[in-house]
Amino acid sequence: MPEIHDEIIGRVYRSYKEAPHSRGKTEALYDGVKNILYKLNRYTTDPEKFKEKSEIAITELQDMLNRFYYHDTEFIDKILYEAKAYIIEISTQ
Repeated sequence: MPEIHDEIIGRVYRSYKEAPHSRGKTEALYDGVKNILYKLNRYTTDPEKFKEKSEIAITELQDMLNRFYYHDTEFIDKILYEAKAYIIEISTQ
């Protein structure tokens, strides 16, 4: 079962593109990443499992982005950055 769902990424991409300024784009990405990686919260109590699931989620996200959003490399770079930052954020809580 995939960890990442493409319909969520589609909603994030629409929000990102419709945002009128860079602050709105950043907020769209951050909120989107929280929705995309919502399953990771259940593994925060087990650091080893969390690390494993985080790596799988980032790999799946990267593959999906490269498959469907290859034409917008700026979006890919920014959402991957936000995803990695979000993983660090929830791992330290």
